[in-house]
Amino acid sequence: MKKLTTNMLVFMAMAVGLNFVGCFVALVLKLPVYLDSMGTLLSAVLMGPAAGAAVGGLTALINGATIDPVSLYFLPVQVVAGVSTGLLFKSGRFEGLKSVLAIVLVTLFVSVMSSVIVAFVFNGVTSSGSSLIVAVLKNSGINIVASVFSTQIITDLLDKAICFSVVFGIIKVMPVPLKNKLVKHY
Repeated sequence: MKKLTTNMLVFMAMAVGLNFVGCFVALVLKLPVYLDSMGTLLSAVLMGPAAGAAVGGLTALINGATIDPVSLYFLPVQVVAGVSTGLLFKSGRFEGLKSVLAIVLVTLFVSVMSSVIVAFVFNGVTSSGSSLIVAVLKNSGINIVASVFSTQIITDLLDKAICFSVVFGIIKVMPVPLKNKLVKHY
């Protein structure tokens, strides 16, 4: 196991910052996506599940304490996103067409967790722009669980598609020496 270095800590702090900015943009624009896990996923891919979990957990705490108190409730979702992405990447599931299935699998994990939190803690209404979709479905007679889960799975798929695209775009343009300083051989 590779020792945690200063470069890794600085990169993880920048990843939390990326999550913060993504969350802020999504909140301000009331987007039906969240954009708060790009740094979590990036850390998980480069440095492993523990780094992804740490970045995700810190993101939820910082976002929750500053711009979006609702984020605190989704700390377990961020941690699961980081761990599952790191484990799937480690096992080679992000190669070729398998990457689409891996993204769908990560999305399913986080969607189920998020749906339970949104439905039972917030009765379908959070700070996210997707709450408007839930409200429309609820008001059309669909029960709360079905309204939340159907909205959550669609918005999470879109969110993870955007986030993973950004992650792999960042990795593609990163200088090799920097990647070598960060990549954890777990």
